[in-house]
Amino acid sequence: MTVAGIVLAAGDGSRLGGRAKALLPHRGRPLLHTVADALREGGCDEVVVVVGAYGDEVAAECDPNITVARNPLWAEGMSTSLRAGVGASAGHSTVALTVVDFPGITAELVRTVLSAHEPGTVTLPVFGDRPGHPVVFDRADAVAAAAQATGDEGARSFLARNCDRVRRLDCSSLAEAADIDTPEDLRRLDLDFPENG
Repeated sequence: MTVAGIVLAAGDGSRLGGRAKALLPHRGRPLLHTVADALREGGCDEVVVVVGAYGDEVAAECDPNITVARNPLWAEGMSTSLRAGVGASAGHSTVALTVVDFPGITAELVRTVLSAHEPGTVTLPVFGDRPGHPVVFDRADAVAAAAQATGDEGARSFLARNCDRVRRLDCSSLAEAADIDTPEDLRRLDLDFPENG
């Protein structure tokens, strides 16, 4: 099994006042690094970062070991980023999908979800009653999820249609599942918030 970790980082951060979530300061460096390092150290053979609204700025933060997938259709929703990421991860048997605004992600979480994954299923980490990331797919399922996705839904439609194959894995003890959408989320998660740009 070879694993591609896909990070969806193409949005414009409109609810944050128009800021790239990937570039938010976290532990002294951009949040993108927290997420990419967790995927790599957790067992992903390749990390693919999908960029869009702030493509050049986010790409500039990617080290040479990261594959940058540009999504010119990012404004049409997360579905287009999912397709871009899956397309750029060809050659791997397994895909671990996450969003960039997940500061709680750790290598231990990624390793746990990958270790629990069984072929023919989709492994979905849950935190209490809340589904989270990274979601692990066999490649064929990742391709199908990307093909079926519309608008801003990502893989949600595929998961709903294939609920009998989705294995929910309780990861409540491994991470804080909260993501970042608003300035209040940043304050609640004790993240730095650049008030002036």
